[in-house]
Amino acid sequence: MSDRERLKVSVVIPTFNLRDVLLQCLESITKQDYPLTEIIVVDNASTDGTSDAVAQKFPQVILIKNPINLGVTGGVNTGLEQATGDYIWFVDHDNIFLQDTLSEMVLLAETDSKIGIVVPKIYYWENKNIIWAAGTGMNMIIGSNTSRSGLDIGQYEKIEEVQIAPANFLVRRSVINGIGFYDNLYCISYEDADFSFRTREAGFKIVYTPKAVCYHMIPLLNKESGKKRWLSRAYWAARNKIIFMRKYSPFFPLFITLYPIWFSIYTYQAIRYGSFNDLRNFYTGIISGLKWAFFDYKKSIK
Repeated sequence: MSDRERLKVSVVIPTFNLRDVLLQCLESITKQDYPLTEIIVVDNASTDGTSDAVAQKFPQVILIKNPINLGVTGGVNTGLEQATGDYIWFVDHDNIFLQDTLSEMVLLAETDSKIGIVVPKIYYWENKNIIWAAGTGMNMIIGSNTSRSGLDIGQYEKIEEVQIAPANFLVRRSVINGIGFYDNLYCISYEDADFSFRTREAGFKIVYTPKAVCYHMIPLLNKESGKKRWLSRAYWAARNKIIFMRKYSPFFPLFITLYPIWFSIYTYQAIRYGSFNDLRNFYTGIISGLKWAFFDYKKSIK
């Protein structure tokens, strides 16, 4: 057995009420050409029969049932407590993989011990010519994602360092040993950005490879369904953007000054789609984020 095959890889997948998509995700994972040590699915109290379906179709999967929905961070952290791999593959439940996605990521990671995270090229499932993300970044003035996406015209065909690893990525065990698990402060939204920034602060690289390819079963953002999905995370999006920027941006005062831009964009979209409950959640999230930034942040660094 080669050294590559001896490296243990654990898969951790948090899930909530996405049974049929999760089953497709697991099907693609079980077909990987790289030997997996374990596949851990953490069910955040789904009500759609997810756990029963997984247990029936994939009896080899380690299934953990959380009694309540602990969000992405709580789901991942529950799985990490059980994971034994030299590498941990963080997987969102709506990702579908080519057979060699994992082997390509491991192959790259083993070329440099300072590579802490490997990120694949992620396309949209419904339009496989459009890149959802080739790694991402963050504008540290206004708090928006710096997009590495769009129609694939060969613009992301080189292996390179990126700022943030989204959706699914391979993590070296020594990264987790050094920086810990996801920060439960976030629950959902910006948790991967926070983890990525802590990884880089610890001296590790986050490297994107176009050789590892997968697909994200998520609506295109320029479609109505995509925009409504964006609105549905109103509270966490508003709250966590402010928290993340307070923790990491040297331009936080300027960010706060410019924040009315986000306020206007979100308010317009919510009114346009009649999402008034989401709009209320957005305003509540802003208040919660500002409270943490101006009061709780100082307590957290004492």
